[in-house]
Amino acid sequence: LVPSACQPSGSDSSPAELSLPEGFRYEVLYSPMAEDSSSWVSLAVDGKGRLLASDQYGALYRVEPVPIGDDPNGTKVEKLDIDIGRAQGLLWAFNSLYVVVNNAEDAKGRGSGLFRVTDTDGDDQFDVVDSLMGFEGWGEHGPHSIVLGPDGTSLYIIAGNHTELPETQRSLVPPVWDEDQLMPVLRDPRGHAADRPAPGGWIVRTDKDGEQWDLFSVGYRNAYDIAFNPEGDLFTFDSDMEWDLGMPWYRPIRVIHASSGSEFGWRTGSGKWPAYYPDNLPAVADVGQGSPTGVVSGANTQFPLRYRRGVFVFDWSFGTIYWVDLRPNGSTYEGTAEEFLSGVPLPVTDGVVGNDGALYFTTGGRRLNSFLYRVWYDGDVAPGPTAPRRMSVQHALRRKLEAFHGIQDAAAISAAWPHLSHADRFVRWAARIAIEHQPVSTWADRALGEPDPLRRLYAIIALARHSDPERRPAALDALMSIEEADLSRAQQLDLFRAYGLIITRMGMPEGDRKLLVTERLAENYPEADEELNRERGRLLAALEAPGIVGLMLEHLGMLTARGPREMLLLEEDVAERSEQYGGAITDMRANMPGGQEIDVVMSLRHVRTGWTVEDRRAYFQWFYDALRKSGGRSYVGFIEDMRADAVEHLTEEEKEPLAGLVDAFSDRSSFLATLPQPEGPGKNWNRQEIFELMSEGFDETRTFARGERLYAGALCGACHRLGATGGGIGPDLTTVGTRFGRGEILEAIDSPSDAVSDQYAAELLELQDGTIITGRVVGEEDAVISLNQNPYDPGQVVTVQESEVVRRELSPVSIMPSRLLNRLNGEEVLDLLAFLIAGGDAEHKCFVGDKGCNTKDEAE
Repeated sequence: LVPSACQPSGSDSSPAELSLPEGFRYEVLYSPMAEDSSSWVSLAVDGKGRLLASDQYGALYRVEPVPIGDDPNGTKVEKLDIDIGRAQGLLWAFNSLYVVVNNAEDAKGRGSGLFRVTDTDGDDQFDVVDSLMGFEGWGEHGPHSIVLGPDGTSLYIIAGNHTELPETQRSLVPPVWDEDQLMPVLRDPRGHAADRPAPGGWIVRTDKDGEQWDLFSVGYRNAYDIAFNPEGDLFTFDSDMEWDLGMPWYRPIRVIHASSGSEFGWRTGSGKWPAYYPDNLPAVADVGQGSPTGVVSGANTQFPLRYRRGVFVFDWSFGTIYWVDLRPNGSTYEGTAEEFLSGVPLPVTDGVVGNDGALYFTTGGRRLNSFLYRVWYDGDVAPGPTAPRRMSVQHALRRKLEAFHGIQDAAAISAAWPHLSHADRFVRWAARIAIEHQPVSTWADRALGEPDPLRRLYAIIALARHSDPERRPAALDALMSIEEADLSRAQQLDLFRAYGLIITRMGMPEGDRKLLVTERLAENYPEADEELNRERGRLLAALEAPGIVGLMLEHLGMLTARGPREMLLLEEDVAERSEQYGGAITDMRANMPGGQEIDVVMSLRHVRTGWTVEDRRAYFQWFYDALRKSGGRSYVGFIEDMRADAVEHLTEEEKEPLAGLVDAFSDRSSFLATLPQPEGPGKNWNRQEIFELMSEGFDETRTFARGERLYAGALCGACHRLGATGGGIGPDLTTVGTRFGRGEILEAIDSPSDAVSDQYAAELLELQDGTIITGRVVGEEDAVISLNQNPYDPGQVVTVQESEVVRRELSPVSIMPSRLLNRLNGEEVLDLLAFLIAGGDAEHKCFVGDKGCNTKDEAE
């Protein structure tokens, strides 16, 4: 992400005024940006009670705050004379400073990794840097925070989803993760994280010397910080992609209890797992929208007791620190987030509790103005750290089962098996993970023959994850012997996921067994519960169930008539704190997309059988209203991609009657057959991949002749003028390379419906019989409207009597087809883009000399 993409409101050089609960006070101790332009993102407390801080792009600092009540200007700050910095995690432990560096490899070969910094001669200055582990990954989704474990001997480190898993000696998470998608995933149309596979972000555990490494938890997007509560449980604060707002897979930012061997279901694009999937765990508390950063346990604060039982979590985008009440609930917790403090602008980054019991936190990041704040409670509180609460028997049972994680132990199966059906979800998880760490041959037959239906269900989930196609028939039979009517709603969802895992891991059922599974699932579709409909419908679509198209279209119509379901959005006054996200949230509240409708449309997009032309027409008409709804920056692109997927499955016979409603025209047209064709092979390009292509390929001289040929073959000239030739249906491209940056050009090609100018828009006409006709109006005479529905064939015109029209408006769907680059190979993509940037000029620098397009005067 570029710095402006998620920037908080405001750029004032003065510190924000804070809103705090009654009894709390604050002061600003220091302004790093004012002193040396540093922007602090990480804090720690050393053995003498001093603070240690790191600039995101620079050095380490040591801070001696003045006592509470003294003049803050007396705070002493020292820039440390040691060759290490760019840290997003700092921890003082074992008389050493542990530093998690987040950095591309520099000239000295030091990149991201865990380092230990020590003072070997006792002069209170660090002088030795030891590398304990290198990490592959850097940037805002790179390696982040480090904390000391409750045993006093272990270190825990968290990293974002652009950081490769490090080599570990042991994994508490069974290393069998996969994408596990019944349907092809819609990747972010802007390319964000499009190439990042499972399992996403991770937490690892190591010792003080970095010798033993254990993978502890996975499935995060970009959690930045972690903290233990007094009971020894680990918590983090994870984000979602705010560009996905409005899509059914979007998850609010959330507080997570990261237990042993846990998985939290981040997958790229539309592949994110819902919280109810049994092969991931749910959040403790959903918060809303934002960019999570710091997490601080309240245990050692000198705050009122209620705050010491929970955690403080930081939201960078909306300038808010929340306090999350953590109430024991069985073996885990349930939480409620409430605003603790806020300010504008207040891009909060990290925090610690000082030896004085005050909360110290920093603002900054992305070179934004940075301040060091101190918050304390001005009242009477009980002194000393908070004692652990007495926890439940379920909590103790979970811990007992977790002792089997990551090891093979003959006692594990007998100890864990009875708890596969435990009512407590975290206990049930701990039991299944313990079993999955044992050789499959020792428990597979028991899973298939388990007499208790619930234990059988969760044992089959475990078995499916270990992917043996030979066991597919027996696994399906074991599931079909479970009666849906005997299950709770949550257990029914788990049953559907079990079917899905068998299909994705073991393969599609065949013959009579496929028919039996389909019949069993189809009995109750649709029903009143939309999550059950989502999972059942997706299975039926994947199975190409007879009649599913009509059933799902009927359900889609019902959902459209009912209107969208409300989703968790920040309150208006909080949303206003962010210029970047606030507007999208406000717009969504007034013009909410239909997430449940989108689910149905997504499931139908790859169904190939059972369609009539009228079904297709009804399906594609839905997109016109959906594209008018408000969502995140990728909302329109995702809707376009769903539409494009469905278009690719149209038969030649379906294209003609649907002309104008979809951007697919018969390839049998004689004028198409004579055009230059790409060499390919093509691929489903995303913007991130093309940007990477351009960053390297534009250093070389491009081939003008190939770019010109592809421009003609893509029929760009049918709609666009370039130089003295071409059509006038679309914008003139002659000077596009000087008027727009490469990102804007690529966005316009890749997702043309993102911004359709009124000047070039088609019109949408709804007739009295409900039919929708779209096209470019080419004439109106004698109460007759003439429209061209095929931009490639200007002579193809349909006419409509004006008296039949009940609604007329501009179409939100661009007449320019999407995915125009997908037929091209990488070299062809580069040559076509170079041709556009050059405005068709063969003497442009992209085509002459040896420097290519990548020169400083070219817009980025």
